[in-house]
Amino acid sequence: MSNKLTEKKVDDLIETLNALICEDDLLNREQRENMVRTVAVLGGLQERRRVISASKEARKQAKADKIKKPREPDIVFPRTGKIWIQEESETIRSIIDDIPDHDINNHILWLSEKLGRTPYAIAVKIVSEGRMDEEWTKT
Repeated sequence: MSNKLTEKKVDDLIETLNALICEDDLLNREQRENMVRTVAVLGGLQERRRVISASKEARKQAKADKIKKPREPDIVFPRTGKIWIQEESETIRSIIDDIPDHDINNHILWLSEKLGRTPYAIAVKIVSEGRMDEEWTKT
């Protein structure tokens, strides 16, 4: 079972400890010094909680105020980020089926321009078609 340490509980605890510290006949000098240190630690804890909650609130407000920019279309590769359509896959298959593996690199840029996709996207698609291995895309 855990008790959540709320700001009110910390305030009550500090108030109680201060009342005990102020009683003359109740504590000796060493006990009083220990309680004063405890109150100081609790005050630091309380301040830290305030700073953290203020920081969270500021981040939440900044996130709410942030305006999301619409994605601008890529002029060079207009189909970037769009789902592949069947025609594009068929185009790639029909072209690379007749080309030897060592010559596929020479056609990536042409395919990229023709389909409006990045060269890397074309390379990954060729790999997904099973024609080349994944390491090939990194070269």
